Amino acid sequence: MGACMSADLKGKRVLITGASRGLGVHIAERLAREGAVLVLAARDRGKLERVAERCRQLGARVDSIVADVARADDRARLLSEAGTLDVLVNNAGVEFTQRLVDQSEEQVRAQIEINLVAPIELTRVALAAMVARGSGVVVNVSSMSGKAATPFNSVYAATKHGLVGLSSSLDIELHGTGVHVGVVCPGFVSEAGMWADTGLHAPAAMREVSPAAVAQAVVDVISGKGEVLVTPRPMRPLLALRQLVPSLEGPMLRAMGVAKALAARAQPRRG
Repeated sequence: MGACMSADLKGKRVLITGASRGLGVHIAERLAREGAVLVLAARDRGKLERVAERCRQLGARVDSIVADVARADDRARLLSEAGTLDVLVNNAGVEFTQRLVDQSEEQVRAQIEINLVAPIELTRVALAAMVARGSGVVVNVSSMSGKAATPFNSVYAATKHGLVGLSSSLDIELHGTGVHVGVVCPGFVSEAGMWADTGLHAPAAMREVSPAAVAQAVVDVISGKGEVLVTPRPMRPLLALRQLVPSLEGPMLRAMGVAKALAARAQPRRG
């Protein structure tokens, strides 16, 4: 693992994408309380400025930048305007919970561009300055969909698996540079985020986690952890069993009610 930053975020400049709604709001507010200097990015100027003002009320210095990370020119402008970063939090994401055959090419491309290409490109450019300086952290917000199969959400799962692979691979690659890359994998999140927007309840076998727990996981990665699974139950034994006996994954997901819960979702969500 690459070297990590001190848990003290006072005065550290942090860029958070997807900061205008959902988990981005909770991450921004938590890091504001930690004393970080925030650069908040999202597409919706009005919502973004409301979040920025709430963070200012918590005592943080905040810049807000309207940008669509799906656009290469916006990504370049965002990093240029954000300035020297101590931490990059790749949080922006989109999902279309439908059978793959029901998704359009545009929906597929949007998920790949926003969930995977954007974090890769933002990280690639931000890393140059971090490595040259000998310090910095990149936090990728993935999902438990990045650790296990997610029926009716296959493209989203593919991109989130990609983020997990990107993070672990980069952290090994960056060993000795002073730069750390880690990943946060939330399960079903209550109150905020894509799952909360549906109004549905998580399967009883999984239960929901709070957005505050996800924000804490971001802090944990900044402090040096490599991968944080944000779930109410120990999941690593089940994930290990999946690796040992891949044929059990489908029956396990059906028995836990995950397949049924995801099948109940049909509307596109973006955050």
